Amino acid sequence: MEYGNTVSPDNPLPLYHQIKLLIIGDIQKRKLQKGDCIDKELDLCQKYKVSRITIRRAIADLVRENLLYRISGRGTYVARALELDDVSLENENQITLVVPDVQDLVSSVIYSGIEAEADRRGYEVIIHSAGRNIDRENYYLSRLIKRNSLGAVILPNWGKSNAIQIFELKRHNFPFVLIDRYFRDIETDYVITDNLAGAFELVSYLISLGHKRIGFIGGLDATSGNDRLEGYKKALSRHGLIIEEDLIVSLDPNRFASSQMEPEGGGYIECKKLLKLKSPPTAVFAACDPLAYGAMRTIKDFGLKVPEDISVVGFDDLKFSALLDVPLTTAAQPFREIGETAMRILLDKIEGKDKDLRQIILKPRLIVRKSTTVRKPAT
Repeated sequence: MEYGNTVSPDNPLPLYHQIKLLIIGDIQKRKLQKGDCIDKELDLCQKYKVSRITIRRAIADLVRENLLYRISGRGTYVARALELDDVSLENENQITLVVPDVQDLVSSVIYSGIEAEADRRGYEVIIHSAGRNIDRENYYLSRLIKRNSLGAVILPNWGKSNAIQIFELKRHNFPFVLIDRYFRDIETDYVITDNLAGAFELVSYLISLGHKRIGFIGGLDATSGNDRLEGYKKALSRHGLIIEEDLIVSLDPNRFASSQMEPEGGGYIECKKLLKLKSPPTAVFAACDPLAYGAMRTIKDFGLKVPEDISVVGFDDLKFSALLDVPLTTAAQPFREIGETAMRILLDKIEGKDKDLRQIILKPRLIVRKSTTVRKPAT
């Protein structure tokens, strides 16, 4: 499990929880062995640039979870070794969150909602972050039942690489809720954004600006991205425009075959294909904000400008989108609400308050910024 080596106030995870994950990571990677004395509190404060209260809370949690122990007057020591799949000992009030990468912007913002609802109802959240490794993520899922976890909120990786594990959880009546993505052929509880409606609104907005040749850049195979492609096509058809297959490009899965996970970047190569067309698009809809950023870099490298030459829209409204040199027009997902809703559904099932299947689709919100403008007249 990779947690990185820094603490950031921009990460929605509380600072003390970030410290906990870093210490756990050091134990897992054998940088800290059983019986080793960890750094003194003041040294940790200086190392991570946080307050002593933050360090003390992180250490107190790890002591309570039997990962560390204190010897008065001497220091704090590692109580036991950890395998990669261990985070802490589950107890009667702990819920598991399984994500491809806790450092991912989507995962971290969703977590803020998950933790808020869990804390409100007296539960703790244990995070299994796969470090963008599909085999590790599937291992965590397969261990949920064996570790006797109360339940889990799961953000599945792209594609169907989790299908077997998800089906097994369902077969064993294990309480879980999927977020952001789901499986069309497996009936589960889930909380997602209305990706089709969000894409339809974005493309319709571009059409209202006079754009008729609109390119689409898709990610790897997933229900979220597939629904956005469907919304793109629906908007074109609704407004009487022809769907041209050469205007639709997606990430090549072979580029990410080793991990089978969504990439940390993309869109650059895909947008290049669009710009090399005999009749390139005047606007581009990227299926997520990182892909839109990649497309904007391509446009700049081609000597063109956003939005003067090509308008660009994304999807998600991640924090960086408003901070770009040309702030990005996008569809904002209600990430925190996704986390809160998923945790509420899960805890209601665990506590026996609700046994019905819950499939919640939340509405996105169009955010218009400076990356879009009225179509430039042909010369």
